[in-house]
Amino acid sequence: MRKPQQSYDLEIPDDDYKTAAVMMRDKANFESPYKWVYVGADARSPWDAKIGITMDDLRSRSYSTGNAEYYLFCAFQCDQRITKQQLEDIERSAIAYLDRVFVDDNGITKRKPHWESQRLSEWYYGINFEEFFVHVHNFLYDNYGTSFQIGAYLNEVGEMDGQALAWLFNPQLEPGVSERYLRMILRY
Repeated sequence: MRKPQQSYDLEIPDDDYKTAAVMMRDKANFESPYKWVYVGADARSPWDAKIGITMDDLRSRSYSTGNAEYYLFCAFQCDQRITKQQLEDIERSAIAYLDRVFVDDNGITKRKPHWESQRLSEWYYGINFEEFFVHVHNFLYDNYGTSFQIGAYLNEVGEMDGQALAWLFNPQLEPGVSERYLRMILRY
């Protein structure tokens, strides 16, 4: 999966340094394919999901040599000024939150351990995928919204119908799936 290439076509003024600085930041965010928090899925198991990060583009996270059924479901693009340390901190914080939300009947996280080391992975099993997706988005939006780009959703008549973290759904999803999930996370 990769973000389509976009060009920022607005002219950046050379006589107003404050406006130029804001527009340069917006241009970097608009055109960049880098820096993401993503939700991964397994086509064989609609009850499993993972959260991950990348400072690169999404192609490096779009597949798994160990699981041919793995795919990126959706990714949320960060502000391009974010550092690697900040992104890692966001991921740790999100996982800690998800560990409290997605637990079994005994209160133990539903995160999968790696087979050999038994260290917890980024995968959650036996969860409601829709609920997981919404929790990831809402946690990031509510706690780290300034670290992400925000996208406006325009309805069929061109009016803003809400906003969410800037999203990129997998283009291989069946028609209507991304629209349905987007509606779940929009803020009005």
